[in-house]
Amino acid sequence: MLGDAARSFIEAQLLCDAHLSFILIQATLDGHPVPDTQRRLKALLADALGRARRPFNAQKGTHVAGHVLPHSVLYRGYVLLMLAGMERAGLADAESTALFDALAAQLVEALSRQLLLPSFGRTIWPCDSAPAAAGLLLHGRLRGNAESRAAGERLVARLVELADLPTGFPAKVDAKGRLVEPTQRGTTLAWTGAFLAMASHPAAGRFTATLVDGYCDHPAGSALPLAACREWPRGVKGREDSASGPLVFGGYSLGASALAIAATRLSGEHGQWHLHLLNAAREMGIRTTLEHPGKRPLEASLYGWGTTARPW
Repeated sequence: MLGDAARSFIEAQLLCDAHLSFILIQATLDGHPVPDTQRRLKALLADALGRARRPFNAQKGTHVAGHVLPHSVLYRGYVLLMLAGMERAGLADAESTALFDALAAQLVEALSRQLLLPSFGRTIWPCDSAPAAAGLLLHGRLRGNAESRAAGERLVARLVELADLPTGFPAKVDAKGRLVEPTQRGTTLAWTGAFLAMASHPAAGRFTATLVDGYCDHPAGSALPLAACREWPRGVKGREDSASGPLVFGGYSLGASALAIAATRLSGEHGQWHLHLLNAAREMGIRTTLEHPGKRPLEASLYGWGTTARPW
């Protein structure tokens, strides 16, 4: 993950499928579609509905429009966003629209019973609800569905409520919202800010501003246009894991820095930070990754998304 093949990131296939689809959707919306875009999008969706489910299959699945989908909010949120993108770009067909409607309705029902849902097993990372929130908001807008829009707004409000805690936006909570891992992390802030911004939600700025103000620096000094973001708050020496990617000198996180590329581009208020993060990625060798994307497809797709993403 992000430069170290020894670190396992079990949801990588789902993220590759989804972020590649986001790139294709954005190219279409920007007026320069890739040839055969609809076929490519359907292939990515089929992969997400197939082999990308495997890391989530420990959870009991449920039938949605002819598919058995895991209960993971991370999984369902990503698939919902892929479908939202197809709808947004006018590339949906009757089958994908039916799945879009059915999955949104299923999420609305699940959130009515428990507002923060697990990602894996019983583990709840609040940030992993951000793709689902964005997908519901987009479904509400694109399909004129008041229930989806309301559920998305309730979910965003809960994420903001957690971010307003004295300890900041927690990494993990339990089913009742009680803190399990309370320390605020750069990766979770960047992730949440970026996904909420995809749905043009104003709360995205709350997360991205906290990230930039508290976690991002110019490690080589203000004279050089190079930026990086730390995983942990200043003064906290936390461990690295598959979510953060390797931590380099000063506690800077490759995961937080990579996701911050998208968050700062989408924020509309941190353009200079976006450019400086891009400069740092180039200095750290992203060109080699992009020349051979098959070797590190997740890194390539995250970078491609971060450099092309716009609010939908």
